[in-house]
Order: sequence, then C-alpha cells, then structure tokens
Amino acid sequence: MKTYKVTYTGNASRFKNLNEEVNATSERAAVEIAYSQILNNSYFPQEDGTIKDSDGEIIAGPTSNTIDYDGGCFIAETYDL
Repeated sequence: MKTYKVTYTGNASRFKNLNEEVNATSERAAVEIAYSQILNNSYFPQEDGTIKDSDGEIIAGPTSNTIDYDGGCFIAETYDL
C-alpha cells in the first residue's frame, strides 16, 4: 500500500484547494476512495469497471486513473513523505 495525494484540476471552485492524503494500492484506488468520500451521492461503480455519476454519465473508464468532474478531473500522485 502507498500514500497518494489526490487533487482536482478543474473548474469547480469548491475543490480548487483539494489535497487529500489517501492510502491505497493504486492511483485509481486512491482517486476512487477520495471521490466516493467527497461525492458519495454521485459515485456509482459498474461491473465493467466504469464509474457513473448520478446522471448516469460515465465519469471514469475501466482503465482510467482519473475521475472526471465539471471540466476537470480528480487525480492521484504518489505522496513523498
């Protein structure tokens, strides 16, 4: 397990300063953990590996390491302690 820093790179002002430290097995897992805690009402993982939002739109593909949101995305980077 590694420690990741999850940030947001988009237009939503409420997430501009997001800097979540997450312990996970991969970048994808880190992004999913942070996103599901922040936007639980808009996080719907599918059996095929995609993730949909509350409108049924795909916000992450099965192999994506990011989750799209409002013109940007949530990303994870290895956090250097």
